[in-house]
Amino acid sequence: MTDTNALRALLLDDDPYALEFLQAVLSERYPGLSIDVRCEPDPTGEYDVYLLDDDFEGVRLAGKLARRIRAQRPAALILAFSASLDQTTLKELLGAGCNGVCDKRVPSDLPEMLEALDRCVEELEERRRGPPADLSGRYLVKTFRDLFRAWNTRLDDQED
Repeated sequence: MTDTNALRALLLDDDPYALEFLQAVLSERYPGLSIDVRCEPDPTGEYDVYLLDDDFEGVRLAGKLARRIRAQRPAALILAFSASLDQTTLKELLGAGCNGVCDKRVPSDLPEMLEALDRCVEELEERRRGPPADLSGRYLVKTFRDLFRAWNTRLDDQED
């Protein structure tokens, strides 16, 4: 039986191995998290957390997907996971309302992202338990601000 109060996550990636890995990591770390996976870029449904690959069969879609999700689910947490992040893509994701990014090529990104996700999941669970209040997402912005700063620094260093 599914817990109707459980946080729900949607993982979108056209790589079934990446989906399987990410689902296993999240299931172990967050046993109460209800996780759906899709190999196609379809974010329909009501989820609390969205984890998006950027590249679907050579087409970069995370920015477009993030804008669509943000319009439909303003309080959702949106994270992009990609092996093809560059400065243009990062800026597009930030402008689209993506809360954070993780480069699949950088081993240290996943643990850092999971630590940030721990705090966000905890806050989302607290919101669920309590009455609706300020859902501005200020904490989520603060949580991922450091990750974006680190990414901007990394991208600036690549340009030099």
